[in-house]
Amino acid sequence: MKADFSGLGIRHVEPVGWVFAVMNFIFLLCAVGLGLFLVVESVPVLRSEGWGFWLGENWWVGETFGALPMICGSLIVTGLAIFLVLPVALSGALFTSEYLSSSIRRRVKGVMELLAGVPGIIYGLLGVSFLTAGVKDVLNLLDGNTLFTAGFLLAIMILPMVLTLSEDALHSVPSEFREASESLGLTKLQTALRVVLPQSLPGIVGAVLLGVGRAMGETIAVMLVIGSLDRVPGFNFFVSGQTIPSKLGREAAEALGSGLHWSALMGLGLTLFVMVAVLTFSGNLFIKRSSQ
Repeated sequence: MKADFSGLGIRHVEPVGWVFAVMNFIFLLCAVGLGLFLVVESVPVLRSEGWGFWLGENWWVGETFGALPMICGSLIVTGLAIFLVLPVALSGALFTSEYLSSSIRRRVKGVMELLAGVPGIIYGLLGVSFLTAGVKDVLNLLDGNTLFTAGFLLAIMILPMVLTLSEDALHSVPSEFREASESLGLTKLQTALRVVLPQSLPGIVGAVLLGVGRAMGETIAVMLVIGSLDRVPGFNFFVSGQTIPSKLGREAAEALGSGLHWSALMGLGLTLFVMVAVLTFSGNLFIKRSSQ
């Protein structure tokens, strides 16, 4: 006998539907629990520093903890990654969606999805082996471990994700738009740029936001190529720096789960959690909007 919950708007739910509902509830519970844990653990440093925790520039000077260098580092590295990846990803997505045949398109998509699943440590090892030395030699720097190197590496890492999600958004535009455009005399390129691209813009924005979320949360790969200098870099991207994930990766073992230092690290984790959650939610919202 099937359950009838018409008063709640749920009627004749199949057993498989209940399984998915339970899994979604568990996921939501874990996310809320993680957020509450970070909030509780961050209370001591927030009581001690107040807004100075997010605005201060000195980290672990006496008992003072300021997260501004790591926040700025995260924003700079992520911004560089998006700036570098966006032209390549959009060009590749347009070419894959509008010019390749269905069979070749599926192969390209398969390769992109495979690259999107490569662990970050692999990219980090390649960055240490080749990218840092290349940046150092080409730009004539004393050290190749810089914010620019980290941004360049993140651009390589998120390229497959942004490309494949943007291609999905472009490919989902109904063929009637293309046919109507070409019947009016527009070339294939003009159709792609003036018709298909504007129609798929919400999905592309969602793809970029999801890529930003992954870039902002990457730890090991960034930690291997960014250096370890705790200071606000200003507009100089060719110096050593820190991001929130790289800082957590370097010092979590030292804090040993107690004291104000541990609470400061949890405050960094809470900041990152909120930033990535907002970006991921916004990205999914844009993608759902484009698919409707």
